Amino acid sequence: MATRYYFDIRNGEELYADRQGIELRDEETAAHEAMQSLLGMAKHNPLLDKQRLLAFEVRTDQGPLFDVSLDLGITRR
Repeated sequence: MATRYYFDIRNGEELYADRQGIELRDEETAAHEAMQSLLGMAKHNPLLDKQRLLAFEVRTDQGPLFDVSLDLGITRR
């Protein structure tokens, strides 16, 4: 039986709630989906000179499960 997982997006201080979710077979599949989606988002949203946390806060209807995050930034020397 599939479970509905919600992938709330954290972009720095902003949190965007996933109101639809997606049905997946298990938590491992949800973690894989979150990581692949996060890497795609990072690839298509380049940074200039600031640090930024980009993350999915993954939950089900029962509550929070885990976070998948990337700490993005460029340090100029």
